[in-house]
Amino acid sequence: MLSKTKLFATLAEIAPDRWPTAPKTMGNETYGRKSMIYVSCGTPERRKQIEAALAAKGFRVHGDYHPGSAVAEVQVSYFKGWHHDE
Repeated sequence: MLSKTKLFATLAEIAPDRWPTAPKTMGNETYGRKSMIYVSCGTPERRKQIEAALAAKGFRVHGDYHPGSAVAEVQVSYFKGWHHDE
């Protein structure tokens, strides 16, 4: 499982125009030991491109999350995110 730090660096690499640094357009949630980052991609089409690029780099992307939206769900290694205490 890759880290959120690696995710931010990879996003800056594959889409430097959108993510020059760790973006403020991301959310996160942690369910037990399962941590997710929610990446706002702008459009559903751009989401598909970013999901494919992230998957090719070894990230666990959940393409079935909220079909048709512009938000990608990417699982990363554990960190204390929102809901970490539940």
